[in-house]
Amino acid sequence: MNTPVVGLAAPRLVHSCTIRNNSNGPVRVQILYKGPSAHGRGDHQEISTGDIPAGGSFRAEERVTNHGSYTTRKEIAGIKVTRYNGQKQKLYAPFQGVHSVELNWLFVIDNWQIYSVNPNATMGQF
Repeated sequence: MNTPVVGLAAPRLVHSCTIRNNSNGPVRVQILYKGPSAHGRGDHQEISTGDIPAGGSFRAEERVTNHGSYTTRKEIAGIKVTRYNGQKQKLYAPFQGVHSVELNWLFVIDNWQIYSVNPNATMGQF
C-alpha cells in the first residue's frame, strides 16, 4: 500500500528590500513589517517610512524581534506609496515572483504602479 505524500508550500516571505522610484516625481513609502510578538502572543507590526526622490531608491532593512534566547525575522507584509499629487497605492504580500524566503527583494515604482521584481532575474532592466 502506498502512503500519500503530503507537502507544504515553501514560505513566500520578503525580509528586506530596495524600493526604486522610476516615476517622474517624488514619493513617500511606508513599509509594513509583521512578525511574532516578543511576548509570544499574536503578531507585532512595525512601520518604516521614507521619502524617495524621482530616480532615487530606499533600502528597507531587515527587522528582527528579540525573544530572549532567540530572535525571529519580521516579514514585509505591505508597501504603501503616496505620490506627490496625493494618490496612494498599496501592494500586499504575497508579492508576485516571490517563491521562497527572500533577503533582498526589489520593488519598482513607475508613473502608474508599484511592481514586485526579482532582482536576480532583471539585471540591467529598469
